[in-house]
Amino acid sequence: MAKVQTAQARALATNVGLGIKCGQLVTGPDTVIKALAAAGVVDNHDDAVAYATKQGAEQVTLADPDAAAEVAAAVSESKQADGAPTDPAAQ
Repeated sequence: MAKVQTAQARALATNVGLGIKCGQLVTGPDTVIKALAAAGVVDNHDDAVAYATKQGAEQVTLADPDAAAEVAAAVSESKQADGAPTDPAAQ
């Protein structure tokens, strides 16, 4: 079994369902962190992670990465339905 690549990101908002609070440094599978970033739930830019680390942000691991991926997909779908861009960097 291949080892899952992990990544970190700074939580942009509290999400009780995911067990994360605004400002925390969240660790999880790279693909899930990228999906959450695309959905606007976390900021995975190196500067955001460095800032959170420097500020002594609490570090948490996603308890249920599969549920987090589902949340990211639902948020992205909702944004598309509203006509919002799905990739803010592409603007």
